Amino acid sequence: MGKLMVGILGATGAAGLEFVRALDWHPWFQIAGLYASEKSAGKSLEEACSLDTANVSGDVRAMILHPLAEITADLDLICSALPSDVAKAIEAQCAQHTPVISTASAFRYEPDVPILITEINPEHYHLLETQQIRGWDGWIAPGPNCTTVGLVMSLAPIYREVGIKRVVMSSYQAVSGGGSSLLQLWSDQRRELVSGDRLNLPNPLAGLDVPVINPDRALEGNVIGCIEGEERKVKRETMKILGELNGNRVYNANFLVDCYCVRVPVLQGHFETVFVETKDSCSPDDLIKIYAAFNEQATRRFGSLPSSPKETIVVLDRAPQPFYDVNLHGGMAAVVGRIKRGESQNWIKYQVLSNNTQRGAAKGMVQVAEYLHKTGFLKAK
Repeated sequence: MGKLMVGILGATGAAGLEFVRALDWHPWFQIAGLYASEKSAGKSLEEACSLDTANVSGDVRAMILHPLAEITADLDLICSALPSDVAKAIEAQCAQHTPVISTASAFRYEPDVPILITEINPEHYHLLETQQIRGWDGWIAPGPNCTTVGLVMSLAPIYREVGIKRVVMSSYQAVSGGGSSLLQLWSDQRRELVSGDRLNLPNPLAGLDVPVINPDRALEGNVIGCIEGEERKVKRETMKILGELNGNRVYNANFLVDCYCVRVPVLQGHFETVFVETKDSCSPDDLIKIYAAFNEQATRRFGSLPSSPKETIVVLDRAPQPFYDVNLHGGMAAVVGRIKRGESQNWIKYQVLSNNTQRGAAKGMVQVAEYLHKTGFLKAK
């Protein structure tokens, strides 16, 4: 059986380059076209991309980028890493003739569009069939926000086994979650501080009024306490992903979620502290057993997919750390540690780490495409 021909949109950005890495040498898919802005069109990927392409094969680094206007209908699959404002129009145009998987949020919240995580809600893919009403021959399947991924992966087994009343979460998110421009800013600031230069930043206490500070301006040695729109996304997406598919719609899960989302000067990995009030009693030992049973089921159902991890949820007897643990099982596992009882009845707490550039972005969506291909839903034209 031949490989499916795949086009990547936004190939020079942080998420787009992760699609390139996930599909380079893939046993089922072949990169057939790279697409980017007019500014990058006509250049090779290596010339146009400001990020490191050293671990991409030479043939793919040498591929010439095409403008988005030249996306062809002969591709079997399109992987979109476009900014959401651009993705809204471009992805809809592509879906008229070709299936689309996406890291963008443009279509996440529409009622006929699932937000897919392979091991968590695979049955939701049937919602893709309803998109034919739009007049599309293809479909659009977006992944979740990278912050939602670790939370939902760690909550799903709890929700299904003992039920959930409330969840309180705080996230500590890597700079790479903000894209290539934020990565470049952070890199520049680190160089300035290493060289002994002081960052020229406004003093928030100067004068009688507190001035407005660009929340992405000071990264190194700082904590950004608000990431615009992130908390609302986490709440909405958690409810939808853990919801129940019934007919042509998903009925949201019925528990409460509240959270704060914070940016920290870490390169890769979103770290979260999670407090869960369960409906039925759940001790730390109970939760470890629940995760073990979930892993066994996930391996049986999805273990043959090329991008699947050996363990979907890794349980540690310590706190997970991005520096050491973010790439466990190819960056596709949720890493859970410090599982403890809460102070109140039926509360349990833990910490979870997920790889925002792998499971939380392109590689997670490639795994979704693998599953859809294995089921026969995604086929060669």
